[in-house]
Amino acid sequence: MTKKIIFALLFVALISTGAFAQMMFGMWGAPRMDIQLMLGVSGALHMDTQLSASQIKARIDSGEGVFYGGFAEIAAKHLGLGMSGNVSYYQGSFDNSYTYLGSPVPFSIVDKKLVDYDLTAYLSYHLLGARKFLDPFGEFGGGVLATGFENQSDTDTIPWDGPFLAASYYWYAALGLGINLGPIGVFGKFSYNYPIKKSFQANFKDTVNGQPTYQSGSATLGPYGYQSALYPDGYLPKLRFTFGAKLIL
Repeated sequence: MTKKIIFALLFVALISTGAFAQMMFGMWGAPRMDIQLMLGVSGALHMDTQLSASQIKARIDSGEGVFYGGFAEIAAKHLGLGMSGNVSYYQGSFDNSYTYLGSPVPFSIVDKKLVDYDLTAYLSYHLLGARKFLDPFGEFGGGVLATGFENQSDTDTIPWDGPFLAASYYWYAALGLGINLGPIGVFGKFSYNYPIKKSFQANFKDTVNGQPTYQSGSATLGPYGYQSALYPDGYLPKLRFTFGAKLIL
């Protein structure tokens, strides 16, 4: 169910972004050749230290720690606005906590199908132009890294509404290079992630499995990657390498 929701949201985002571009630029009579709508697929590899090209390739080949998904971007020759969503599915256990009335409440998830989300919105600048054969570019944006259940039914076991078990916000800056052949392009970019000290809030349910929660208001979720003494402030990888392919409309 979660996979269907993710792909539905991405599809709606891509369609609505295209409609927005047509409305905003077409109604004002702006030259179509100056406006590019880029739709694509991407993979994102998070890491704590800069890896060599061979190490990055090995990680991508094995799929270890790689998030996959898609993106949409509108670019007016140089300046662009975009959003992306990448996910990683795995089977595992999860230890974290949430805060209620100022006190941490630990909880554990044992041997469940989990999914990690990496969702971003960003501004981009294409130095030579978004359609040029060589497309060096920079990005600045914000995002959220989060963990949730793959199966929607498993959310019945937690006392708050929403898809996330833990989440962290972050800013990022990136430099990248694209190669475009007409309407088809490929690209790679390196990003530096900087954590935002803002907690994710979720409203409590009235009941869990038919039993009252006796909790009201909202829960403050723990940060992404929190693992007791190992990562008391959460785990936000400092670096990210993103690769992908796109269709330029």
